[in-house]
Amino acid sequence: MIGTLFGSYRVVGIIGGGGMGTIYRAEHTLIGRPAAVKVLNPTYARERTVVNRFFNEARAATAIQHPGIVEVFDFGYQPDGTAFIVMEFLAGESLASRITSRGTLLETEAFAIARGIASALGAAHARGIVHRDIKPDNIFLVPDSEVASGERVKLLDFGIAKLSDVASESWSQTRTGAVLGTPSYMAPEQCAGAGKVDHRADLYSLGCVLFEMMTGRPPFVGAGAGEVLGAHQYVAAPSLRQFAPHASLAAEELVARLLAKAPDQRPHTAADVVRMLGARGGVHSTGSHHHIAVGTTGEIHSTTTLGGAATIAPRATGDRRRGLWIGGAAVAVIGLGALVLALSGGGSGGDGGAATRAEPVEAAATPTPATPAPDAPPAGAVAPSPPALDAGVDGPASAPVVDAAVPIDAPAARPRPRPRPTKGSNNDGLIERL
Repeated sequence: MIGTLFGSYRVVGIIGGGGMGTIYRAEHTLIGRPAAVKVLNPTYARERTVVNRFFNEARAATAIQHPGIVEVFDFGYQPDGTAFIVMEFLAGESLASRITSRGTLLETEAFAIARGIASALGAAHARGIVHRDIKPDNIFLVPDSEVASGERVKLLDFGIAKLSDVASESWSQTRTGAVLGTPSYMAPEQCAGAGKVDHRADLYSLGCVLFEMMTGRPPFVGAGAGEVLGAHQYVAAPSLRQFAPHASLAAEELVARLLAKAPDQRPHTAADVVRMLGARGGVHSTGSHHHIAVGTTGEIHSTTTLGGAATIAPRATGDRRRGLWIGGAAVAVIGLGALVLALSGGGSGGDGGAATRAEPVEAAATPTPATPAPDAPPAGAVAPSPPALDAGVDGPASAPVVDAAVPIDAPAARPRPRPRPTKGSNNDGLIERL
């Protein structure tokens, strides 16, 4: 694969891979710009759902165009039918890695990161895109001198995002009888497989992440994914100050609002969350940074499979798990397929020991529309067709679309041009659908 061209990007090395595919380091042939190229394993090229989710990430990121969303340069098919995405190569660390190394974050730093997440989510929601898998592994922290805190928050992995405004409802990536997400961070309505999951599910997940940043653990832990999913739906969220006694009353109240069981009781938009976070934050990170390919879906430990379940416990700390993030990112960067969980079996507990967190799961739920396939690959290819609340937060729920993204500690970014299809990439139809 070394030397292979993907559009204008030539592969110069391998970053890592897993069962779903491989990520390569690449450079633009003329300007030398570094990039990460995600290549789907040919084994999955004929699985329509997998291919759809693979390209879903590119569609969503291209549609949003926000400094807090990873940039996609190109995507499509090689002449032989190989599906690929070319995206920016980031230097930094995941929020999961930072929590692992520190245990907990100061409130000011946690608020600054949460504001960055909310700002990026606001831009996504304004385009009708619901991420549905907000978690520390999908939040990347990149050094950036233009941001007051010294680093910029980047949201990764829109592979299971719901694109309701970018295209027709038939684009839903959820298979009939399935719901997607990561148990420790899923909203109650997401856990229940509600027919309509809107942007407020992302705000609940943000509450879980903020809780974990300040306490070192997600709000609900249990012996299996089924137990955690049930807790999100039926168990009252713990008080933030029960686990973080020094947290401010404002932080406790915000987390409680975000973790409300009923969507109508949460802040109505991501812009509301940014305003509620106020001017807190701005702590410059002194953590180490690593060059990691973006677009990961999670770590390779803590698997959950049909007929069994992983223990979902507080996050491990120390250098051991930091090494797992670095290695896991190189191995699990293409873990696009959600794991299958039999909820009827509950989820037997693990044997304790090292703490783990579940991967995104796919569980029995309410049927949803099938997904149509995008344009077919070139002839002879082996792959198939891939497929406001303005014044306060106590009033009635507003429409699930925000007017605009709220910037965070940085000048407004100039709109980026959408990736232009390259000769042989055959992504004209994909772009047109955006």
